[in-house]
Amino acid sequence: MSEKNEVEEVEVENEEEVVEETTDEVVEETTEVDPRDATIGRLNRELTKAKKALDKGAPKQTNKSDDLDYGQKAFLSTQGIKGSKEFDFVQEQIKKSGSNIENLLENDYFKSELENFRSINKTADAIPEGSRSGSPAVDSVEYWSSKPIEEVPADMRIAVVNSKLEQETKKGVFYNSKK
Repeated sequence: MSEKNEVEEVEVENEEEVVEETTDEVVEETTEVDPRDATIGRLNRELTKAKKALDKGAPKQTNKSDDLDYGQKAFLSTQGIKGSKEFDFVQEQIKKSGSNIENLLENDYFKSELENFRSINKTADAIPEGSRSGSPAVDSVEYWSSKPIEEVPADMRIAVVNSKLEQETKKGVFYNSKK
């Protein structure tokens, strides 16, 4: 038994040295810890290891606090700002100015920028997208080939006649046949 006691005493002495070495680092962070208490030292070591593991391994959660929440959108709607484009504009202005929504809405510069933004969007919405016109351009051969030859300008007549001849040679026997 004496051998076991000696081994245990050696282990305890080594453990106290380890505790003292590692708790010195932890004591700097928390001044309330007694470095001689082995259980608190172990707990602090485990705590710091756990914190380091969380910092390294856990993915950072990005909080989308920059986005407007439902309450802010409701407030903006009562102030006359509606639609996702205008919400995005307000959010961008909040980021630029660094102020809150209430101060931003009272700002004269913001009001003028909002009116400018609305007029630009109104103009962009009024312009039709794509080409809705089904007729060919006035200076094209297709346009003049449907007109009588007398109405065709002199510089376009040769191209129009060649186009009509080409259409007649490609024409099939039936109305829907292609040659």
